[in-house]
Amino acid sequence: MDTHRGRVREWHVEDGWGVVEAPGFDDPVWVHYSMVDAPPGVFRQLTEGAEVEFTAERAEQDGFHWRAVWIKE
Repeated sequence: MDTHRGRVREWHVEDGWGVVEAPGFDDPVWVHYSMVDAPPGVFRQLTEGAEVEFTAERAEQDGFHWRAVWIKE
């Protein structure tokens, strides 16, 4: 899978999910906290407005057509 760069549009800490927008994607990318690459013992979350690297797959998820399978701030 190719690695892409994008920006976190929104992050819902209490629910553990968010949305990333990136050039080359026809829709925003849905992200679950379990896909966030973080050191052991660190709470997995993203910061709204932060630039990220990620890989994604085409998938239907909560009304989105892309889902991140790995992401790092």
